[in-house]
Amino acid sequence: MTAMSDESRKKTTPEDDRNLVIVDEDFAQADSEDRLWLFWERNRERIIGSTVAIFIGLVCWFAVDAWLESQREALREEYASLKDDAGRAAFASAHPGETLSVVALLEIADGLHEAGKPSLAAYDVAATAAESAPDDKTVQSLGWRARLYAALQAQEVGAPDAIARLTRVAESTTAPDALRGPALLALARGALAKSDYTAARNWLDKMDRQLGPNHPWREDQRALISSEPSLRPSAARGQ
Repeated sequence: MTAMSDESRKKTTPEDDRNLVIVDEDFAQADSEDRLWLFWERNRERIIGSTVAIFIGLVCWFAVDAWLESQREALREEYASLKDDAGRAAFASAHPGETLSVVALLEIADGLHEAGKPSLAAYDVAATAAESAPDDKTVQSLGWRARLYAALQAQEVGAPDAIARLTRVAESTTAPDALRGPALLALARGALAKSDYTAARNWLDKMDRQLGPNHPWREDQRALISSEPSLRPSAARGQ
């Protein structure tokens, strides 16, 4: 009797339907097209909102890009209109960190150098200006070019910091090899002028180690070695 009562209670107890999902009976046998429509009906507001947000983002991106390009074009036009060093200096002052600003300052320094006038300070100004854009590789390359020319000018006039200036370029890990090569060669020539053959050989050896055996200054290097017997390998072994 007790067993029958328990079994009866089990049969009459309502089943737990908490995990059941209610589905419209019209879609019990729905095909893929109907399911897609049902998905759209349930999520269309979210889909439309996301689409509108993406569209607005793209419009803003293109608008900003167009504005930046117009700014760059205006900068190029302003640079092209420069007529003298005063204008170039004013342009560089008004647009710090811009590639064309450093170019303008280098033009001033190059002009002074070509005219046989002191240009060391002008190259220093260009190098300093390049420091305002540390993440721009083009600007940094121009800055190293200014430092090299300033160092060469310092060596030419016998400035006490000439070797330090040249060494900074020669041993830099970020300066282009096209600029490090002339600095290494200038250091070797400077050491040779002081009859410091050991230092001269060291700088020439660094050219091969750091720039590779086929660097563009190979002929200049060989000519320097040929001009001084003490720099030849046999002489170096004898010392």
